[in-house]
Amino acid sequence: MKSQFNRRIIGAVAATALTITLTACGQGGNEANGEGNSVSVAIIAKFNAGEFWVAARQGAMAAGEDLGVDVSFNGPDTENEGEKQLNQLQAAINANPDGIGFAAQNGAEEGAPAMLDEAKANGIDIVAFATPMSFSDAPIATVASNNEKMGQMAAEHLAELLGGKGKVAVITNGMVGDAAVRRDSFIEHLAEIAPDIEVVDVQDGQADRAISLNKAQGILQAHPDLNAFFGTSDNATIAAADQVSAMSKDVRVVGIDATPEMLDMIRDGEISGIVTQNAFEVGYQTVQVLADAAADKLPESDYIDITSVWADADNLDDPEVQKALGF
Repeated sequence: MKSQFNRRIIGAVAATALTITLTACGQGGNEANGEGNSVSVAIIAKFNAGEFWVAARQGAMAAGEDLGVDVSFNGPDTENEGEKQLNQLQAAINANPDGIGFAAQNGAEEGAPAMLDEAKANGIDIVAFATPMSFSDAPIATVASNNEKMGQMAAEHLAELLGGKGKVAVITNGMVGDAAVRRDSFIEHLAEIAPDIEVVDVQDGQADRAISLNKAQGILQAHPDLNAFFGTSDNATIAAADQVSAMSKDVRVVGIDATPEMLDMIRDGEISGIVTQNAFEVGYQTVQVLADAAADKLPESDYIDITSVWADADNLDDPEVQKALGF
């Protein structure tokens, strides 16, 4: 069984192995806009590290190759650089591409609407990339995973693992936003499909590994007959699994999100399985929608729901699962 230290080193190395700006060009000329003119798409990620954005980048660049579209991919170094992201968005607008895919940081939400309106006025199509934009009407579509369905998928697999009965606790990575949707959909769907499974506790780990670890310890002490944990994020899931191992408990752990560390823990039997966003497909479809829009083909729906993937020890090495994970 790998140590927590080794897993953290592996995760840190993977997260830093990125190229800030990449360009994919199709071979033999570009026909994506139906007029033989080159189509260009700029993708601004929430940040340029993290396994999700690595896989999304891979999908976007693959779409560029397949569709003959020039794709640039950029983003800040961390998730807390809203001003830097706005500067990158403005630079993309100034370059006048055919389309922009934008995954807004919280710190960019106030300044982004005026910029997005400017882009729209200049004939640049906008897609909400991986993150819905409730603050702007500019996007022609949102391409993202469905957090409600992710929570439901986790509930279905955990119910199967427990044989439809037992006691479960939930550790979240916040009490609002995506974390709340994942939490509530998990609990509600679990009650529908497995009424003999009881959710005995819900604790907020505040997206912090140490806090989540303390929450998991308290839950296990208060409920020594606990059968399973559900974590709404990587930190929550890893912390629950680490605490289960530390206390030598026979408790299942499932969660949402994927990191190299979590995949190691699945292989080691510490995590039973995870629901992960198909980040590769999110990136690919963002470019596809923008390329279609450049050819005056708007999407039939304003929300393109990218189906998530369940990964466990049985299917972890399947090519399609590996592709979705981007590892």
